[in-house]
Amino acid sequence: MKLDNHGFVVANAAIDSITLETLRKTIFIDGEAGTRCLLDVPLIKMVAISLRQHLSLQGLIDEKAIAVQAIAFDKTPSSNWKVTWHQDLMFPFFARTSSSRYGIPCVKDGVDYARPPIEVLSSMTAVRLHLDDCDELNGPLRISPGSHKDGIVKSSDIPEHLSRHGEFTCFAKEGEVILMKVLALHASSPALSPKHRRVLHIVYYSGGPIEENWHREI
Repeated sequence: MKLDNHGFVVANAAIDSITLETLRKTIFIDGEAGTRCLLDVPLIKMVAISLRQHLSLQGLIDEKAIAVQAIAFDKTPSSNWKVTWHQDLMFPFFARTSSSRYGIPCVKDGVDYARPPIEVLSSMTAVRLHLDDCDELNGPLRISPGSHKDGIVKSSDIPEHLSRHGEFTCFAKEGEVILMKVLALHASSPALSPKHRRVLHIVYYSGGPIEENWHREI
């Protein structure tokens, strides 16, 4: 699979085992499915910079890309959720957006979010660092290859796009990353055998200057 053509690719992260273990122990909250806006955490800043350096050498992201979001996800017996097919469209900003091109402004956990215009979304890539093995039993990510080229897809039109592009299940080993264009349609099912499926999800933006200020830039 190729990132530009298919909207996702699996790669090695080159993050050492001590850092992976520290992330597992420090960035997750028991009983909660996810924690947003983690770029202020020093260790996550370091990981975001390290991933950018390593992945840019492989030609997978731009060396000048900036990290604009970091989220920690986990699936456990107490937080074993289903995610329906969707695109990642809402991102955090420093303040409520003023441009009409940034739609659906809202506040989540005290942080302003909005949907950037299509040219911004098209330049955003999520890098999902897997801190545990992810197989068919613990709710792996499913992606519709090539769907990132379809622009913003209405919820009612998702079945048509899935029928056109199909779907692919992404497995990953501990220490691997799944890179995914944020406009790619994706989903995941509840784990069949619930166990940790810890992921650090960092979103990078590789386009030019924008009208608004990101909540954080690394």
